[in-house]
Amino acid sequence: MIEKMVLSLVSQMESKKMIDKADSEHYEYALITLTEHTITVGTMLLIGLVFNQFIPTICFLVFFLSLRKRTGGYHADKFWQCYLVTVIIYIAIIQAATVLSQNPVTVYVMLSFAVLVIGVIGTVNHPNMDMDKDELRESKKAARLCVLLEATVIAALIALKMDDLYVSYMSLAIILCASLLCVAKVMKQEVKVK
Repeated sequence: MIEKMVLSLVSQMESKKMIDKADSEHYEYALITLTEHTITVGTMLLIGLVFNQFIPTICFLVFFLSLRKRTGGYHADKFWQCYLVTVIIYIAIIQAATVLSQNPVTVYVMLSFAVLVIGVIGTVNHPNMDMDKDELRESKKAARLCVLLEATVIAALIALKMDDLYVSYMSLAIILCASLLCVAKVMKQEVKVK
């Protein structure tokens, strides 16, 4: 449905000479991606509101999206699959964050393992990205730097006695990224660099 709407919009833009036909494929991809991203993030924010976890949801999204764009990870074949899984996972994260905030040591152990996983793997070269050797090396470097920065922020917040619930949400963002990296590896959802 989203794709049909975007294709129709791009077709109209093309017919009104707003864009060149040669550029239409780029516009289609960009608009589909932007629309899907907006729907997904908007839904997560709405779920955060419904569960009275709006600010922790923002913390989760900042950490998750910053890291996810550098690490990659598992990608569903269709948007509706991705959307459904995202909603289910986020509701589970809200439940888990509440429980884990009562057990900070468990969070720290899981977070340490996740940081280690991202440090070792770095980035999964998904077929849609098809990075060359240099791009992959830079992406891995950026992912490792980002996870270290996020872990440092979490450590500072712990030292400053930040509410454990916020720490749990931020930690779960990193843990989810590491999990998605592992799932992508297990499902062989990556391109080998030549």
